[in-house]
Amino acid sequence: MLISFPFGFMLFLTALGTAEVPIEPLRQYPTGFYSSGVLVEDLDGDGHIDIAISNRGSNDVTIRYNNGSGYFPDRIDVPTGYGPRYVDGADFDNDGDIDLCTPDYTASTTTVLRNDGGGVFTTTHTFELDRTVFLWTDDIDLDGNHDIIVLQWDSEVPNPSSSAALMTPFYGDGQGDFEPGTEAYIGVQPRCGVAGDLNGDGFVDIVTANIISGDLTVLLGQGDRAWGEPRTLEVGGYPRYLVLDDLDADDDIDIAMISKDNNQFMVLHNDGNAEFTLAQTSDTNLYPHSIDSGDLDLDGDRDLIVCHVGAGWSIMYLNDGTGHFPETEEIWMPTGATEVRLADLNTDGALDIISSNINNPDLGATVLLQGLCVPDADCNGNGLDDGCEPDVDCNLNGIPDECEFADGTAFDIDADGVIDSCQIDCNENSLPDEWEISTGLTGDCNGSGIPDDCEWPDAGDCDGDGVINGCEDDLNGDLIPDDCQCNTDLDSNDKVDVIDLLDLLSQWGDTLEPHSDPPSADFDSSDLVDIQDMLMLLGRWGECPPPLATSSGACCTPFGTCAVIRPIPCELLRGTYLGDDSECDGIDCNVIP
Repeated sequence: MLISFPFGFMLFLTALGTAEVPIEPLRQYPTGFYSSGVLVEDLDGDGHIDIAISNRGSNDVTIRYNNGSGYFPDRIDVPTGYGPRYVDGADFDNDGDIDLCTPDYTASTTTVLRNDGGGVFTTTHTFELDRTVFLWTDDIDLDGNHDIIVLQWDSEVPNPSSSAALMTPFYGDGQGDFEPGTEAYIGVQPRCGVAGDLNGDGFVDIVTANIISGDLTVLLGQGDRAWGEPRTLEVGGYPRYLVLDDLDADDDIDIAMISKDNNQFMVLHNDGNAEFTLAQTSDTNLYPHSIDSGDLDLDGDRDLIVCHVGAGWSIMYLNDGTGHFPETEEIWMPTGATEVRLADLNTDGALDIISSNINNPDLGATVLLQGLCVPDADCNGNGLDDGCEPDVDCNLNGIPDECEFADGTAFDIDADGVIDSCQIDCNENSLPDEWEISTGLTGDCNGSGIPDDCEWPDAGDCDGDGVINGCEDDLNGDLIPDDCQCNTDLDSNDKVDVIDLLDLLSQWGDTLEPHSDPPSADFDSSDLVDIQDMLMLLGRWGECPPPLATSSGACCTPFGTCAVIRPIPCELLRGTYLGDDSECDGIDCNVIP
């Protein structure tokens, strides 16, 4: 499919003016690590739009709940597959609340999370695919149920990264289950896809942005879950993201897209028959990453916003009513905005701006409310609207900290001037960890500054001396407290005695291989049998303690690895023994104790 270049379109490269869309101070919210996708939906059914952020570094989705004023103080984290690049949602089971789905790029899966409406999200499906780069939800077969459309690499070809990719639909049945549909070929390495009726025939069509092949793929719906032959829009550059909307108010759907590596923004007008004409090309800032549409200036037409991972300034492109965008305004959105959305977060009738961020490890959500900061609520009487003081609002609820102290809704038990809920509280008991340790309310046996019950959850006390296993002496470094093992019993008679001492002396000075036969007296693994080993033996003189359980099995660590290991080392590594409630569940391995 060819694109025509109408005379005079180059004027739009330089016809840039200055607009005025009032924006309140920026707020950034903690999330999981390295966030790359954002969804704006009412996830708890209270009538307020919440934010879901996909975190490719921590393999989860952070949900921040709206308090009704456009502030997001409360948070939960929901596990997904490895490397969720984006997150989208819809009511897949028709129970009245929004469920979630993620494309897990590292795991090559798609995860579906059911929302019970009460803040609990449960994985119901994990679809095994290949390099799932993007997904979104829509009713593409027009049966009234929400479907999931996944863009993935084609694992059947020798070089998937340089070959045509696949659009893979999963058709929802309205009960929370899905049926895989007929796949269609698209361009090389897609980065985004959107659905809409491009030619006015009543069927849903699909457009994808393909960054390596430098084009857009158009799939025209034929009805009955069938697709026409792929059509290619040769736009050039590096298409990274696109949006479908009626930009020129002629009742058909146009395309706005960004090209990443050559830093361009493009508008393609639709003639109503899915034939597109390039209407505008403009420069962006460095590495544009996402685009969204909405009426930002409330003048009745559809404006655009482009965010960037290589620049701190995002750009609003304001529509002149004809589908051209001569006026722009830059807004500060630092830390690498990866995906941008527009939504009215505080129900004031104006669209606010939300993005995920990847250049800060954990400040993964940016929120910019529209407004002039005219004092509506000014609890501290400083002439500023309370919502415009993020620097003195540590819990990000839109109320300055001093006002919360004054009215008794916040506490400062350690009298350091910081609200307790804003300080590190790993065990979530509403007491700052530093204060708990300093007052002796909790232990910190190794002086790490982390309460013991957080550093070694359920680590146990194998010898019953009141010291958790992680803080006991472990001179041989095997992660089992020395008091709970009898590794100096060289003749295995359940006691350390003169026979063991004589055996040690016979090995004096030798450099022995680990796990030698007979057993090595190099108890501290120093590659030398010396006085230190003798002291360890003498320190264990007498009857051996009751043996630890020697059964071994899979230990699932927070890093997602399964290792054959014994129970206490598993606990000290913060793992889950035998894989209970994890991907290692049911794995049991036989090893030498």
